[in-house]
Amino acid sequence: MKKIIFFACMLFSSLQLMAQKTQEDLLIEAILELNSLENSEDEIALNLAVQKFDTQLIYILENENINSFKKFENSLDSLYTDFSFKRSGDYELFSLRKGLDRWNYILKNKKVILKDFKTFDYFYDIHSLNNKEFLLIKRMDEMSFTCYNAFVMKVENNSIIRQDAFKDKMDFLEVCSWTSVDTTYYKKDPITGTKALKGSLAHYKPLEIQFDEKRKIISYRFLNQINGKTITRKAKYRNGTFKIKSYNARTFEE
Repeated sequence: MKKIIFFACMLFSSLQLMAQKTQEDLLIEAILELNSLENSEDEIALNLAVQKFDTQLIYILENENINSFKKFENSLDSLYTDFSFKRSGDYELFSLRKGLDRWNYILKNKKVILKDFKTFDYFYDIHSLNNKEFLLIKRMDEMSFTCYNAFVMKVENNSIIRQDAFKDKMDFLEVCSWTSVDTTYYKKDPITGTKALKGSLAHYKPLEIQFDEKRKIISYRFLNQINGKTITRKAKYRNGTFKIKSYNARTFEE
């Protein structure tokens, strides 16, 4: 009889402890579990941890205010992880960076309508165009260059459809620029005749795609590699289209 009473008390205590856990506590537990299995060879356990964290995160994004989760935010510091939250009209963009990985979620009226899990190619910004369309800007980082890509996405019948919304009926706008350039060279010493390596690796800020929500104007600026002139391209969103073409510094065409 005493054993039955003991186990009943233990069960009651466990249930009481579980009841005291908040959604924030459960989210912290999920990301700590995921972090502990990052280098695990047990793919089943890792996939279950990913699914658990994804499910808990979606529940919180749809039902809670994650910006108020200070314990969760503080726990991310020790994991070299952070997140950003952007809002435009009825749309919201949540992006969590964990090492090189990015967890991306887009919500409309507090419901996740699009998610993506990538490493170097991730959701960067979002802008509402109207009740059914939004502008999604993605960023891709490589060792020596960065690309921004803009897409017009239409929400229709519980689906997300990419639109042919740019010049020449392209379904995206791309802006790629160099972020590091090798400027080293050999210089000959006039006295000894020996050659020494001069210069260094030059670093540049990537060219971004800008969007003026009020005027519905998309734009970007770059320095022409042929004539050295600064060129600004911009276009207004009219009849479902931006009349603007892409730019890729890697082609050396302009």
